[in-house]
Amino acid sequence: ADDPITAWAFDAKRNPYGATLRAVFSSDIGHWDVIDMESVLEEAWEGVEEGHLSEADLRAFTFEHPVSLHGRANPKFFDGTVVEKAARAWLAKSGSPG
Repeated sequence: ADDPITAWAFDAKRNPYGATLRAVFSSDIGHWDVIDMESVLEEAWEGVEEGHLSEADLRAFTFEHPVSLHGRANPKFFDGTVVEKAARAWLAKSGSPG
């Protein structure tokens, strides 16, 4: 969540041909030593606070890219979850099935 290199995926000025990558958030949120799960996302937000990521980049990293990845492969992936409605809305907006 706090890896500063993550920002490179969104840096069209630094990447060849102005490319951006569809980086997907992953973390140690499920590890035994993470006492407070909210702290993991707080660490990810530090990338915005420090100017390495925009808010749009962070949203793509933590929501849009994972929803596209899983929702395109299985349009029902998020059914029954707390993000079902938001995931369906994003998939519809982005032109993905679901």
